[in-house]
Amino acid sequence: MADTKRAWYRLDNAAKIYPAVRTMKWSGNFRVSVTLKERVDIEVLKKALTDTAERLVSLRLELHRGFFWYYFEDSGNPVEVTNDVRNPCARFGGRHNNEKPYRIRVYENRIALEVFHVLTDGTGAMNILKSLTARYISLKYGVNIPATDGIVSLDEKPSDEEMEDAFKRYARFKTVKSRKELRGYHFRGTKLKPHDISIVTGVMSAERVHAVSRSYGVTVTEFITALMIYSFMQCQNESRVRIEKPVKISVPINLRKIYPSKTLRNFALYINPGIEPRYGEFTLSEIVEDVHHFMKMNNKEKYLNAILCKNLSDEMDLFKRITPLFIKNIVMRAAFNMYGENLVSSTFSNLGMVKVPAEMERYIDRFDFVFGRFKRGMPSVAAASFGDKLCISWSSGIVEKDVERKFFTSLVKTGIHVKIESNLFLNG
Repeated sequence: MADTKRAWYRLDNAAKIYPAVRTMKWSGNFRVSVTLKERVDIEVLKKALTDTAERLVSLRLELHRGFFWYYFEDSGNPVEVTNDVRNPCARFGGRHNNEKPYRIRVYENRIALEVFHVLTDGTGAMNILKSLTARYISLKYGVNIPATDGIVSLDEKPSDEEMEDAFKRYARFKTVKSRKELRGYHFRGTKLKPHDISIVTGVMSAERVHAVSRSYGVTVTEFITALMIYSFMQCQNESRVRIEKPVKISVPINLRKIYPSKTLRNFALYINPGIEPRYGEFTLSEIVEDVHHFMKMNNKEKYLNAILCKNLSDEMDLFKRITPLFIKNIVMRAAFNMYGENLVSSTFSNLGMVKVPAEMERYIDRFDFVFGRFKRGMPSVAAASFGDKLCISWSSGIVEKDVERKFFTSLVKTGIHVKIESNLFLNG
């Protein structure tokens, strides 16, 4: 691919914060993975990656540091396929100026795509992974797979829309929404070593979780969010803190479901449903009801556009645009510390039911979505479903598993059978 044009791309609005706030021990990462029913053929996967990268610019990008902003450049080549590790989602970055913002890792039947959030969001990453997997299955088994369900056609040229900053395209700038919120409760415990991460995954029946959610009259995302709040509130109550803080869960909203964008970059915004425990004790049913109404009220195009415009207004300010990057980094770090992880107790991102063409289904066992370690080590949750398998993964930089244990125990009490998997021995 040496003849590929070395085009460059500005980072999208959501991506700009991530290179600025990373440290020598941390960067904002996540992974999506597919587990096949047969062991992965590494050589076939390498060929599939080369073919897919010919079509997908995202798989050829390198992150560079400019004078005013970071930017991407088309390197013309994808990364090398590597073996998986026990502590995934390690920090991206270094002193060099040509880093790839993703990794492809393999372990037995599993293909994992690890992503520095500067490249894309969960939906974008899953579509990239599905496209790579479709090419792998096509090469390995001679199957003709149609370009549907987010899979790109390798025979078509990339569209400009795939690499656009969709935030700018849909912003109206009629009003902006303030970021001011009370700080949220943080579960505290013994921190793991800086580059270690604890991942606890519960595998369960997707249909059973849907049934329980329907019995409460809410969606799966609303039910799981409420159950997380309930678990964190139990932990805060048991810690006997002098002043209780709100328990809030940051929930990303996939804007592709609101605006007709085909971007493979970041295009999500966050809303923070939660409970104020100083009002009194809340039952799980009460929390489910409050989360449901919060989501109905705030997950609307008009409100989300106001948040989108607030984020863009900071970027488009003329003085800030001409400020050198090293000063921008200082300002963005301060803003992240004020408005980022401080405001919430955790994050829950649900990719929902991952759909693929029928021609692929027989070769796939499951999909997983896992967050990397958060900067403060706080537990965070990501989920994905395929067929009747729903995988809910808790990632944490803390040894103790009090919140995870309460969460999965509460799930089991609703009649949902849960199989627990982990990359580490559970302590605490």
